[in-house]
Amino acid sequence: MEYNTQAIFAPKGLLEKNLTLYEYRQEQATMAEQIHRCFIQQEHGIIEAGTGVGKSLAYLIPAIYYTCKEKKRIVVATHTINLQEQLYKKDIPMLQKTLPLQVTCAIFKGRSNYICLRRLQEVTLGQSAQQGLVRYAETLNLWTESSSTGDRSDSPTPIPDQVWNGVCCQKESCPEEDCSFFKSCYYWQLRHRLSKTQIIVTNHSLLLADFVTDNSVLPRFDGVIIDEAHNLEDIATNAFSHQLSPQRIAAYYRTGLQLYYQLRPVIPMHESEDFRSLLDSFITEGSTYFQQLKPLVTSYTTPIDQKNKDKFIHQPLLTQLTMLAKHIKETKLDDGEISGLASQFLEYTSSLYENTELIFQAADPNYVFWAEVQGSDVGLQAAPLSVAQSLQKTLFSKVKSTILTSATLSTNQTFDYFKERIGLTHAQELQLGSPFDYRSQAVLCVPSNAQNPNHPNYDWYTAYFLLHILARTKGGVLALFTSYQGMEAVADLMQGKLDEVGYQLFMQGDDSRQNLIRNFLATPQSILLGTNSFWEGVDIQGSALRAVAITRLPFTVPDRPVTAARLKAIEAQGGNSFQSYSVPQAILRLKQGFGRLIRAKTDQGAVVILDQRILTASYGKQLLESLPPAQFTRNLDDLGQLS
Repeated sequence: MEYNTQAIFAPKGLLEKNLTLYEYRQEQATMAEQIHRCFIQQEHGIIEAGTGVGKSLAYLIPAIYYTCKEKKRIVVATHTINLQEQLYKKDIPMLQKTLPLQVTCAIFKGRSNYICLRRLQEVTLGQSAQQGLVRYAETLNLWTESSSTGDRSDSPTPIPDQVWNGVCCQKESCPEEDCSFFKSCYYWQLRHRLSKTQIIVTNHSLLLADFVTDNSVLPRFDGVIIDEAHNLEDIATNAFSHQLSPQRIAAYYRTGLQLYYQLRPVIPMHESEDFRSLLDSFITEGSTYFQQLKPLVTSYTTPIDQKNKDKFIHQPLLTQLTMLAKHIKETKLDDGEISGLASQFLEYTSSLYENTELIFQAADPNYVFWAEVQGSDVGLQAAPLSVAQSLQKTLFSKVKSTILTSATLSTNQTFDYFKERIGLTHAQELQLGSPFDYRSQAVLCVPSNAQNPNHPNYDWYTAYFLLHILARTKGGVLALFTSYQGMEAVADLMQGKLDEVGYQLFMQGDDSRQNLIRNFLATPQSILLGTNSFWEGVDIQGSALRAVAITRLPFTVPDRPVTAARLKAIEAQGGNSFQSYSVPQAILRLKQGFGRLIRAKTDQGAVVILDQRILTASYGKQLLESLPPAQFTRNLDDLGQLS
């Protein structure tokens, strides 16, 4: 059947006839038409679609028609696992029943989500380096006998991290085709099914890992849809970064021990014990090195540059890795499982050597290098100054049609900033508003006595305003902060009064995000405080959320070396880093925060911005004009008019 937007989306069309709760939205149909055109013409597309457009159906339907008619494969990548689960378990099955097409779909997670039958056998037989896991073997074996996925999330009982880390599938310890369990391996069975699947649902990280590893993660595909695309730059930064930490050293050592236990029965004892000695020397050297680093890292982050890099170089670590690689190369093994394990460990050793050398040299001008405190330890980092060129080379030049979509991609009514940051030079562009009536559903309030965050008593003012917002809304307030320190200070200031009036305070860090939201929903007279991750992905519909308070404008604080280096690079090129980087970042973040309020056509409520700079600063107009057209007021009493 030919694709026809009107026949599918319009009133009395296919969706309305088959879906009870379906309602026609012009923005959704327009988005679907644009995506289908991009696929057919093999062009990239950027689409900003406001909250409530129904992006999932708008991109899934043209993708399904395209893949069925053209016999192509499409990858759909999201940032959050919640959206992946929604697509795979709800939206796609619904469309499989509704559309007159037969389409196959699979969800693909990172391999560490799947149990490794070979490692489980090692645990069962007591051949694992982690002897304490033996008591869990029976439970895990019983689960694998009935599991069709081997996916940790499908286990009937929670599996502790320590246990899972000892039995999960890992690239570094996987002999792949040489493994005796290869034909029954959950991960490789899934990889085989993917080669026959038309729609693959995965995450941003795995999509980028496929490009970083020369397309060794996913089967060949013809088009990509990247939802929640406003996160792409950050995810790409992580994908192209390198780390050296006690945790990475320990993970390498554990993998080496796994190989040692496999080598011991098949090679001369002196060779296996020499290998074990090298491993032990490496972990000892690593432990000593990171202990010696601690006095050098005097703040949360310490830049590594040409002036101080000699203090961080530790040649013995590189020497130990060279000796380990030499030992593996000289070990004579017959082809088979153990030989495959040795090859993977050799590749792991080479990768760790290259990353460590890159960080020690701290010379590549395309990277920023630093040491940072990680709990009670110190770690070293190398991150790219820009991901634009890497994304252009690995993604946009290789995939003929990439669709990037989100509710927040534009700044100052253009996609120029977004395109520059991700290295996309040409794309079909589309900006779509929301079907929600913000003028009747939402109030935007900047209180008349709002203060500048530089005020010495700003935390007191924030607590004061939040308590007054609660008094007017009778609860149901989500307060968004830009730092843990500020959030905790305000929570302490409010707690006594909240106890006095019988209101409950929920704060990020006190419980899991899922439990916090669940408890917030179940407690009408409450306030939920959150930072970073709560600015997006929180979907609370109905009267449970009556106000969103933005405690200060979300400017990126240059306390992270990557941010500071990017700002410095812009200035070095003669640009204005605040206007060309900080302001656009703040606009995108502010739009995300505002988007937490109205999630359905029946929702009503208020967004209260406590930071007066949105009205007084020169850049304030840009931020204010980026927000949906809600009723504007400076009087907190107006918050009650939508109740």
